[in-house]
Parts: sequence; C-alpha cells; structure tokens
Amino acid sequence: MELKEAFAEALRNMRLRKGLTQEDFGLVSSRTYISSLERGMKGVTLEKVTQLADRMEVHPLSLLVECF
Repeated sequence: MELKEAFAEALRNMRLRKGLTQEDFGLVSSRTYISSLERGMKGVTLEKVTQLADRMEVHPLSLLVECF
C-alpha cells in the first residue's frame, strides 16, 4: 500500500473512532482538503499531521504509527 493511501486510511479510521466529521476540522483545514487526504489524493506535511492529531486529541505519532 502506498504511503498516501495508508495515511488516508489511518486518518479516516481515527477520525471515525473519535466520532468526528470532516467538518469538525474546520479550524485546521477545509472539508475539501480533509476529504482529499482521506482519499489519498494529497500528501500531508508534518505540521499538518500535528494539527490534525491535536484536533483529534491524540499524539501525532499515534496517527503516523497507524499508517504502518
């Protein structure tokens, strides 16, 4: 599995486990950007990983580890 696809799956799964919608990330990114990440269409920076993880109230490494 490609890294973008693995991150997409990890982000989507973690977001759903936390009971969040894509719209709940409005302060971090647009819903369109979150959707693109979750479909593996875009890559993500470490800064954005940190922001996404903060919004889900998890450590950024938790999100990255789930990719692998």
